[in-house]
Amino acid sequence: MILISINGGTKTQRDLTDDATRYILGKLLPRTRVLDIDIIIKNLLREDLAGYCLHKDKGEFELGLHNRGHLYNYISYLAHELIHLKQYNKKELMIKGKLDVWHGEEMPELSYAKQPWEIEAWELQSMLAKDFLKNSLGVTYKAAKELSPRTMKQIDWDYEYKTILDTIAAQERDDG
Repeated sequence: MILISINGGTKTQRDLTDDATRYILGKLLPRTRVLDIDIIIKNLLREDLAGYCLHKDKGEFELGLHNRGHLYNYISYLAHELIHLKQYNKKELMIKGKLDVWHGEEMPELSYAKQPWEIEAWELQSMLAKDFLKNSLGVTYKAAKELSPRTMKQIDWDYEYKTILDTIAAQERDDG
């Protein structure tokens, strides 16, 4: 059984995240029947992240997703992290001590842009996001760039940018 627990975000965002996770996992891991996934939707600006994927144990994962932005980016970043989940689950990507192992080969320290697991995730995320938006939600790429994943309504970009700027300013005050 694939267990998905989602914390944070709005109810709409949690429902959307559950649907998108199940859809995308069906594409990436169609034969996998046992996974335990904890997804946390929160402000990740402080960490300078759009998302993350932690492999906790066999079949157990924690994903984090940034809680703001437009629908297309949100689903695209979720797809990116689910691609990493697939890589860990199929043992394409493993961590041994401080070394990354890609398809059985120990990898030297590489810049983010040269890591083959990141290259794969960046290459596939858009296709998976667009596929989910079109076939599950009936939403075009263009329309998804105008919708909020928090409400599934048109985004108020002035409010969105103000919220982001306020968050950054508060973090700078906390750090200063």
